[in-house]
Amino acid sequence: MRILIIHNILWTHYKSVLFEAIERQRTDKMEICVLQIAKNDISRKNMSSPEVNYQYSFKLLFDDFIENIPTFKKVQAVLGYIRSYKPDVVNVTGWAGDLSLTLAIIFSFLLGKKVVISNESTSFDHQRSFLKEFLKKVLVKMSDGFIVFGKTSKDYLIELGAKPDQFIEQKGAVVDDKTIRKVFEKAKEEIFLSEVIKTPQNFIYVGRIIGVKNIPILVKAFQNIKSKIVEAEDWGLIILGNGLLDEEIEKLIEVQNKHIYKFPAVDWQGVPKYFSQSDCLVLPSNSEPWGLVVNEAMICGLGVIVSDSCGCKDDLVQDNGYVFESGNQNSLENAMKSFVLDMHKLEIMKSKSLEIIKDFKVEEVAKRIVNGFQRIYQSA
Repeated sequence: MRILIIHNILWTHYKSVLFEAIERQRTDKMEICVLQIAKNDISRKNMSSPEVNYQYSFKLLFDDFIENIPTFKKVQAVLGYIRSYKPDVVNVTGWAGDLSLTLAIIFSFLLGKKVVISNESTSFDHQRSFLKEFLKKVLVKMSDGFIVFGKTSKDYLIELGAKPDQFIEQKGAVVDDKTIRKVFEKAKEEIFLSEVIKTPQNFIYVGRIIGVKNIPILVKAFQNIKSKIVEAEDWGLIILGNGLLDEEIEKLIEVQNKHIYKFPAVDWQGVPKYFSQSDCLVLPSNSEPWGLVVNEAMICGLGVIVSDSCGCKDDLVQDNGYVFESGNQNSLENAMKSFVLDMHKLEIMKSKSLEIIKDFKVEEVAKRIVNGFQRIYQSA
């Protein structure tokens, strides 16, 4: 049984973690190869780790940024490899965003291969067009199985025509949980940044400082709480990241900078160190297909507050935090106040995060995916 997984860029660390786990979970009768189209994309050119040793079988088509590769070359190379590799099951991680991936699904279907689509999209994370939605419905009809991040992406595929029994994995949003937890515990033990961060409790935002992330609303909400609630005296706000709106955020902080700590972006392996000084992650995005930073925070036992525009809200935010109305500062403030005013409840929610995230452990997800590939292959 030959399985070909087609992915766009080699660099994506959270996908590599999953591919490595799939390699460990595969049976002796399975041969699995990951076809990586390009090495990286331009937006992440400063994040590459040249020393990475990937522990799974892969074929890299282009040692370049994906934006530099002409579409016809990508299409030719991807379809050519499908033909030469002769897989039984083709798992395409993406679909209508790149012509080479779209045609990989159609080409595999025409060759009589079993097709599995990995989908991260939801019905609300991008503006939708009739033509694109029609194409997606056609691709869904051609497919035998689906891997999704969570409920919102599953619901979207069902809306496009997928059947409930076609989902081989419904909690596919994974990160490197073992490494994250190890870094977190070490930083906790060493009392990371204790000379800088003086507040015993802290909210934290991690990500790019860009418009869609809506960080100004978080800064203003925190400043209001600090000025109105006595219990907020012991709380700080950590902002970890860089982006186009750095200057705007720094000006907002200057208005009332008490206990707001802004740090430049760090590699993903450094993020858990900052979680060691935090109690609650806030993700105020106006649009977020999922929000893997929420997974990372929960692995470290943080409570969470996310906007209702975050794809992870239905799967990850239960009794461990709050979902607020996107763009509504009062709604966000109320959620933050709930943490500030009830420390006992905060500790319960932090423990709950550790329970919820267990279903998203990469080894468990990989095991379910491998079993799903086997079922798809054996189906009539």
